[in-house]
Amino acid sequence: MRTGITTEELSYLYPDEKKAIQKYAEIGFDALDYSYDMYAYPGSVYTKEDYLEHAKMIKETADKNHIVINQLHAPLYHHRVDKEMTEREKKEEEFLKNMTFRSFEVAQVLDCHYIVMHPRKYQHYKTYEEHLALRKYNIQMLKEFIPYAKKYHVQIALENMFVFDAKTHSATDTALRTAEEIVSYIEELGEEYFVACLDTGHANINGIDPSLMVKVLGRHLKVLHVNDNFTHMDQHLVCGLGTIDWDIFVKALQEISFDGVFSLETNGMVMNLDAEACEDCVRFEYQVIKKLLKKFGE
Repeated sequence: MRTGITTEELSYLYPDEKKAIQKYAEIGFDALDYSYDMYAYPGSVYTKEDYLEHAKMIKETADKNHIVINQLHAPLYHHRVDKEMTEREKKEEEFLKNMTFRSFEVAQVLDCHYIVMHPRKYQHYKTYEEHLALRKYNIQMLKEFIPYAKKYHVQIALENMFVFDAKTHSATDTALRTAEEIVSYIEELGEEYFVACLDTGHANINGIDPSLMVKVLGRHLKVLHVNDNFTHMDQHLVCGLGTIDWDIFVKALQEISFDGVFSLETNGMVMNLDAEACEDCVRFEYQVIKKLLKKFGE
């Protein structure tokens, strides 16, 4: 099984993306999750006219260092749809939507086959009717991206989500919380264009064993966001620093013959470190997952 990590983690130490990619390869990773969502702001390199030239540079750097870009994270849609947006928020949403459309072109240049996308969500469901209304909203929204997936030969990976209740701070129901709902979305939207992304930390927050989600998602599971936590926060820790049983998780991946990338999304490990300590932390994370996978002959 290949090992990967988000490009975000070393960006604190190496703002030069070429240097960061080189370092990931030196450490031992053979795949990357390109943090395109980091550039979803006005004035970023991907808002410029020559944005595809930048993507070509990233691809050339990855090839030179013998590392593949397996997946890319689309910009996040930040605003909930269960309350009216302000004019400023509407403009932000339109900008993010256009940046998401652009991400398909970038993915094709990077030879990246999967774009991870989030659904829209309410703070929490109050009625079954609201559940159905949000599903209808998400299905219609996601259908807008199908022509881009088709044109640029990219599949959209739907990520499992969580929401905390505002009063109790306990996890409550939301769109794509369960593996069963993700599968139902994929079946309705078309599995030629949609696959599943499993975020292990999100599953843990929801009180769902990620290994059980692996078994339900089965052949639809193509992308992983591997991280750990203690269930009460989306902490993005490396395997073993939270409460997930990683031995059972890796066994579940083997049972479904998962042949993708064991890809870390563990930026929580470095967010409070001095920049100089980031590389040491990433090296530690790589050793943790290599030893975990080695136990199972991976």
